[in-house]
Amino acid sequence: MSDTESTSANTAPPVRVCLTLQDSEGQISDNENSDCSTHLSPTETNIASGDGGPPPPKIKRTSAVWNSFTVSENDPSKAICKLCKSKLSRGRDAKHYNTTSLHNHLLYVHHMRKPTVSGTSSSSPLPSRVTGVQLGAAKGSHSSSSSTILTAFAAKQPFSANHPRSKQITEMIGKMICTDLEPFSVVERRGFKTLVGFLEPKYKIPSRHYFSRTVVPELYEAMRGELVQSLKAAEGGVINLTTDLWTSNHNAHAYLCLTGHWCERVGEASVQRKAGLLNVGVLDIEHTSNNILCCLKEKMREWEESVGQSVTIRFVVSDNAANMVKALTEYGHIRCVSHTLHLVVIKALEKDRVVTSLLSKARSISGHVHRSSKASNRLHELQTQLNLPQHTLITDVKTRWNYTFYMLQRLVEQRRAVQIMTQESNMGKAPTIIYPNEWGLASDMLTVLIPFEEVTRALSKHSASISEVIPLLHGLCSIIRSLHAGEESEDESDQFMAGDDDQDATVGLGQDVAAESRERLGTAARKLAANLSKELKWRFEPIFANSTFLLATLLDPRYKDSCFPNNVDVETLKRTLLLRMELCDPVATPARNTEETPATSSTSVLSFLQKKKSAIPMRTHLPSGDVEAYLADGDISLTDDPVKYWSGKLQCWPNLTRFALQHLSCPPTSVQSERVFSTAGNVVSPQRANLDPSHVEQLVFIKVNADLKNSVGLFDS
Repeated sequence: MSDTESTSANTAPPVRVCLTLQDSEGQISDNENSDCSTHLSPTETNIASGDGGPPPPKIKRTSAVWNSFTVSENDPSKAICKLCKSKLSRGRDAKHYNTTSLHNHLLYVHHMRKPTVSGTSSSSPLPSRVTGVQLGAAKGSHSSSSSTILTAFAAKQPFSANHPRSKQITEMIGKMICTDLEPFSVVERRGFKTLVGFLEPKYKIPSRHYFSRTVVPELYEAMRGELVQSLKAAEGGVINLTTDLWTSNHNAHAYLCLTGHWCERVGEASVQRKAGLLNVGVLDIEHTSNNILCCLKEKMREWEESVGQSVTIRFVVSDNAANMVKALTEYGHIRCVSHTLHLVVIKALEKDRVVTSLLSKARSISGHVHRSSKASNRLHELQTQLNLPQHTLITDVKTRWNYTFYMLQRLVEQRRAVQIMTQESNMGKAPTIIYPNEWGLASDMLTVLIPFEEVTRALSKHSASISEVIPLLHGLCSIIRSLHAGEESEDESDQFMAGDDDQDATVGLGQDVAAESRERLGTAARKLAANLSKELKWRFEPIFANSTFLLATLLDPRYKDSCFPNNVDVETLKRTLLLRMELCDPVATPARNTEETPATSSTSVLSFLQKKKSAIPMRTHLPSGDVEAYLADGDISLTDDPVKYWSGKLQCWPNLTRFALQHLSCPPTSVQSERVFSTAGNVVSPQRANLDPSHVEQLVFIKVNADLKNSVGLFDS
């Protein structure tokens, strides 16, 4: 045997190597011609590179994109998305297949960034030969890595528009726009977008048009739905209204406001007082009484359709404008008491030249400090040196008499600083100097006007009712008469509401204090008090003969018949009450509360009412009906809630309770409507002059009703 043959005999036959490869679709396929059962790694083969054998096949990398796609069975050139079942082209033929379109689909449709190559497809070149064992292990590792990548993609994927978290954030932004009266463009500002992106990176802020056309209208409808449910439960289906007109200086639109006030039935034996803005719509037509009335009826008809039942308007409160008064004649129209008080004070102040001269100087000083930064800084310096409160001066407002009171009050508080400022020569054009006798007049004017400020504040509260008008005005008139007694004795204005014997009825009710105050007042202040008394007589005398106000006071358990002027015939008033309501069967009379009601306030008007209330003797005869039983029932404090009292009597005297609540839920002023227009003025600003009127109505409606809902005391929170 030759050496060659010996070598051939000792050499083992060549080993057939079976390679398991992964194709570009991520599927593992075996060599079709392989029938071997032995698999060797490339290092175990005896086929050396360059020995003349066939070149090793190229191993294609597997893209992680195939975790989201499969190859179409019918058309290999198409890939099917596992997420949305879309078909995408891989290329025109097998030589040009690629995954670019697949990556773009994941990026732009599903917001998934281009995945990196998995751990089995590293950047280093693969070995030239890979066995099935090794590739099988690699496949399991690749699946785990791909799952981790998809989890990471899902964590960073933005919320869809219908995602619960996204909808919640969008709603909260819409509420912020309405509550804080922000412009719709706030959602497109860089700072706001940066803040939201930091707080929730996955949230995509919608455009301002989406908020103005979708989010805010939805909030408006939701708020309107809440009001509809409350109106459905209105006791007796009766509500009271306040109304006012306002013309914007920025968008040339006029708006009519309607606010509703009613008592809502809660359960079977409880009621709560409610209020809400019903309308703040455009009225760009001539403001005649007929047009105003037609608009009011149309708006209430819309609410009746929403509520699904008839809504009865009991009283409507408005200012003293002639067109308003004429338009509301067919309703139970009530003139705003605050407007009438404003006219009383302003007309009285204008009658005395000494008073008008002082007010002119006060306005000059306050205006100078507001306009001049130098004067304002000097005032703060003097306040520090003299240890005075760090308060700015107040300028008065022509439409609010109480701002004149606050202006004088602040000047008297800062008297020492103001005196120094007005005497300094280095202030440029100095304001007019106030002399010592004028400072005394300012203090006396505050003494005279304090009761008016107290009554104005009491009647402007959310919880105020028309039942408080006569008691407060009666106390106010009695106090003002005591301040100018003897000043003009020939004038009989002190008899216009009290009757000839009213002085006897009020002996001891603070008369000594009033006499002491009168002696301290100067001639000008007593003359002012006399002028105020005349104005009160002329403007409020009809109210003391108005059955609506008288009945409301009688049905208020805080007052009943104890705070009427002496010239009011209570027996006639009770008969009027019986004629206007249906009496129920007599019931057992509750025991009268004989405990003395403590004084609830140190202010003059309330103290007067409390003392007069205590001076009324208790009734000794037995009640003969619901009205008598109510009048014989125990009294409540002046600070208690009358609605809560009647809520407890709903089962006892249902008809009387219903009639009482209709009066007690009516406010005495149109202040609520004016507050609505203060909000509207903040919405229709110079920067938002082109805001659509429908958007104005929606924004103001949501803002005002949200504030009323969150108010403490009268309204639910």
